Amino acid sequence: MSQDPAQLVNVTILFADLLDSVRISSVLDFWAYDDLITEYQYYLNSAADEIGSELVAERYVKGDELALFLYDRNQVERNRAILSLPEDDPKRKKLEAENLECENEALFAALRAGIMLKNTWLSAPVNFDRVTSRQLPFDLGIGIHSGLCILSERGDGSTRIEGYTINFAKRIEGYSRMGRVTRLMLSRTATQRLRFVRRRHVVLRQRLGFISHKPRGDDLKGLQPGLELFELKFFHRLQILPPEDKAAVFEQLLRNNPVNIWAYHMSVENYIRQEAGWDKARELALLAYANLPDNEKICYDLSTIAKFKGELEQARYYAERAVELNREWDLPLGLLSEIERMGNADPQKILAYEKRAYALCPDSPQRCWALGEAYLLAGDREAAKEYIGQAYAIHPELQGSGMNRALVEELGIVGKAELDA
Repeated sequence: MSQDPAQLVNVTILFADLLDSVRISSVLDFWAYDDLITEYQYYLNSAADEIGSELVAERYVKGDELALFLYDRNQVERNRAILSLPEDDPKRKKLEAENLECENEALFAALRAGIMLKNTWLSAPVNFDRVTSRQLPFDLGIGIHSGLCILSERGDGSTRIEGYTINFAKRIEGYSRMGRVTRLMLSRTATQRLRFVRRRHVVLRQRLGFISHKPRGDDLKGLQPGLELFELKFFHRLQILPPEDKAAVFEQLLRNNPVNIWAYHMSVENYIRQEAGWDKARELALLAYANLPDNEKICYDLSTIAKFKGELEQARYYAERAVELNREWDLPLGLLSEIERMGNADPQKILAYEKRAYALCPDSPQRCWALGEAYLLAGDREAAKEYIGQAYAIHPELQGSGMNRALVEELGIVGKAELDA
């Protein structure tokens, strides 16, 4: 094959397999195990069909393994155009930005795919039967990595993908069984890039939490020691929930096993999204908190529920606990600011919370806007204009509500004619 640098494409790869499949096959008889694998393949293929990203360029299910390859099919042509242009050419910069956007989208699509795959499989009939009979479900291990691969066309028109990235992604999936929370494991490269991806007004590091793992060399089957992997610890309001008719599976799974953080997310967030579900959400959150008191996401949810109920002291307690447990997470600080506004409304306290939250995530339009409002409340209009203007520049749709539009106009960030346009 000719050495064409344009064929080096950033590919995000997801591998998933049935955890403890060797042990399961030794316990079940041949036909029962065959039925299990048949159901497994059906439900994973169904979930893959629903992922919906155009960037899922390749996929296969063999035995108990599923593989997804996410990349933009047009990247090779863009790479050729990039290589033909000077480094400072605006067209080159635009094409490089398109590549980066597609690579970031592929990473987010892979994360969503991993969550959807676990949801679909954990609520499949075989696992529903196990959970309702108070057995642990058959779980998935998932590994995600992003890196360069060689893309070339075969003679039959199909695409050949080769590279170390594939082998490393498979090793990460193999190590996922060592996970302590969700067993959804990502490489350091994928984690660091994913955390800085922005979706509308949200930077993903505001919505994701990870646990660091440092595998021994033999844990990754011969790969170099000293590598760091990251297990998904929590995800917050990514709008990835099971259908409501499947929610009962996760609630029962949480009641059976209160340290199952995956079941916690799926059941509690399902109730939080329902106006009449707050009491049930609190009941389940307290059950999980009794068993996992050091989980910042559970504390954050309990604070949110208490705030909704008007129980401000309880809300403040749990929000402060979340901050104590994770000093790199901005949302609990924003929640403390909201709680303060509902109570004593001390402008200096609100400003202090928002400054700390902004320092953790300065590229979030949400944080910029909230800090601007805090400065306005404290009487500093110039600082308010600076930060709300920054938020508006990053994500103009933040001024969508009538109140926000009036504030943007009042501070002189844009005129009424531009807003109307």
